[in-house]
Amino acid sequence: MCNVWDIGKDPVEFYDKQLDLVQKLWDNQNELSDFVKFPDNLILKNIKSKKVPITNRLLNWKNNINTNHKDVHLAISALSPYAKWEQGYDEKDVGNDFLNKYGFFELIGPTGHYETSEMAFYVNFFDINAYYPWHNHEAEELYFIVSGKAKFECEDQDVEILSSTKTRLHKSFQPHAITTIENQVLSFVIWKNKWPFNCYMLYGFWFYWRLHGISGR
Repeated sequence: MCNVWDIGKDPVEFYDKQLDLVQKLWDNQNELSDFVKFPDNLILKNIKSKKVPITNRLLNWKNNINTNHKDVHLAISALSPYAKWEQGYDEKDVGNDFLNKYGFFELIGPTGHYETSEMAFYVNFFDINAYYPWHNHEAEELYFIVSGKAKFECEDQDVEILSSTKTRLHKSFQPHAITTIENQVLSFVIWKNKWPFNCYMLYGFWFYWRLHGISGR
């Protein structure tokens, strides 16, 4: 385990360099900038890093990236060893297979590497053949695909395969699920208008119904 001050001579410069690439992308993507304004005056916090099983897979994903923003992909990859990775679930809730193929870290937000109360901005990574079960949460959510592609399912919306630069909006408490097949997927996940501080995703009754086959969908 390390923290950002272990990166080298100037960790703030290192982090800010990667953040600048993210902000430039944000400013040039209307779907992102229209969803929520990129916060001003962000200051890097000294947060202990934490790894999950897929951390090194993102770090090593440098070929066959399938992205329109390779500079941003590589910037996030460079940050990954120093990030505080989380999963938000226990094995009893989602199974070990999912936990071996999923992880995220909060780059910007209430408990992020850069602190703000204006939004929560997560870097989200799925390995190949990952299934993120049906779930919902109070916060409005925007997915932005940086690299790879995945199948997005959502109540009251058509099933869609999203690839690099594509977005998907999930309204408050709107059930949704995500599946990767032959691709790993790196995405940005932005939350606004309420979020939990200790858990990335909230499982509601919808997930319980899906898991036990109660829903008619």
